Amino acid sequence: MTFNQLASRFLKLPEDQIRDELTPQDIPDWDSMNYLIFIADLEKAFNVSFSMDEVVNAKCIGDLRTALAAKGAAV
Repeated sequence: MTFNQLASRFLKLPEDQIRDELTPQDIPDWDSMNYLIFIADLEKAFNVSFSMDEVVNAKCIGDLRTALAAKGAAV
């Protein structure tokens, strides 16, 4: 599964509407529980682990994409 496919499922938006600038303020379903599920899905799909700092400090979808890329994931 791709990053955009996972983000689409998490954000309940079509894939073509996934933008790096999306924040919790843009998405009604972006609550803390759904966010942690999304993080777990990303870790599983890309075989990586996020640090607590990465999880807490991510302010938008692009921050997560950048963190994955820094870990060598093809996003």
